[in-house]
Amino acid sequence: MSEYKIPKEFYYRLHHVRPRFKGDIENVLIYMAEEISVIGQLPGDEFADKMNQAIYRYPGNAHRELKTINNWRTEISSLFGFIEHHLNYDKPGRRAIELAKNQDLVEFFKAFLYSFQYPGAHVKAQTVLSQIESGIHFKPAQYILKLLRHACKTEGCTMGLTKFEICHCVFNDLRCTRDNEDVSLTWNRIKENRRKRLEYDQTGDVVRYAGDIVDYMEIANLLKTYDSRMYYLNNVY
Repeated sequence: MSEYKIPKEFYYRLHHVRPRFKGDIENVLIYMAEEISVIGQLPGDEFADKMNQAIYRYPGNAHRELKTINNWRTEISSLFGFIEHHLNYDKPGRRAIELAKNQDLVEFFKAFLYSFQYPGAHVKAQTVLSQIESGIHFKPAQYILKLLRHACKTEGCTMGLTKFEICHCVFNDLRCTRDNEDVSLTWNRIKENRRKRLEYDQTGDVVRYAGDIVDYMEIANLLKTYDSRMYYLNNVY
């Protein structure tokens, strides 16, 4: 079978910070939200030290290297907005406080996905600049939901998408991320690829960022899956 390739003039690979604790993200997030909320407002160095102590206390972290502990802290801050950084101090962010209080991961991820976009402060400054210069302005969860709603309405039945389709036909395609292409055109492209039985590059490094968003959407009960391959709208919520 042939492999689908995004036309070169439309290819731009999006990425974001990937938490090193993604395999245990639900437990880690609630734990860290509680610990950060307890720390309160402190000068930046003191806040970081207190947070590192909390990360060391998490099961399995006692003997990890400091570099790994620091990465946990910065990844939580940049991706999920758990910490507010000010000139002379750091303090718990609103998302950390709300999650610590409510311990509702579904609502947490719904709020996170509603606002998560590219460009964003979850990547390095030079990457943000590159995305701006490329004209990217993209809210992935909103586009994926819109695409699935259109597919179901057009086909008159429940339709799903794979992570590989989302990666190659949405996430890394400037027609979606820059041009905000009408979802009807994107769906037609996916259908045509299916008709031609085109394959997608399924390498982990290639699809991992789109896959993260899909996983977060599942945790938020926005999507559901029965086989961890095809993802559908969760119309119960």
